[in-house]
Amino acid sequence: DAKNWDADELMDNLRKGTKEANKDRIAKGIEPIEIIGWIEKPTYDATNHRLIWSAAIHDIGTNEPLNEQGVNYNTYLLGREGYFSLNLVTDRGSVDHEIPLAKRILSSVKFNAGQRYADFNESTDKIAEYGLAALIGGIAAKKVGLLAMLGIALLKFWKVTAIGVVAVGALARKLLSRKKD
Repeated sequence: DAKNWDADELMDNLRKGTKEANKDRIAKGIEPIEIIGWIEKPTYDATNHRLIWSAAIHDIGTNEPLNEQGVNYNTYLLGREGYFSLNLVTDRGSVDHEIPLAKRILSSVKFNAGQRYADFNESTDKIAEYGLAALIGGIAAKKVGLLAMLGIALLKFWKVTAIGVVAVGALARKLLSRKKD
């Protein structure tokens, strides 16, 4: 799946999903957003089973300077029965500082034995109905609308956002490292 990706096509799908989500934002009195382009094109690390991508976003109708645009950074760690997702919504001026933090958090997340991607059993486990590209352009497009809607509101509170990312990472690590009874 990842070897045949067309980043332009994935971006088109992401933009279409965001355009649809804008209808909900407008109905709720929230500014519509626009996906500007890739900050980091989608990549899949087959060794660690991680999908990473990020896109620049901004409110439609504003003349924001480049460093005030939003960035939606998305990571997925694939497991046997699903995935763990870490999403960081921040401003363009802070992204270089915050992405390494997000990557450190993601690298500390480990699935329990039996739940890792490598533990997949073709004869007994259900195969996902969608490929990796759907996480970016389909399923993720719906998510980016919600995250961007929340994220743009939080951009002005970047420290709170960073603390939230750390807290989510710590909670995820605790939950994923618990032994099953």
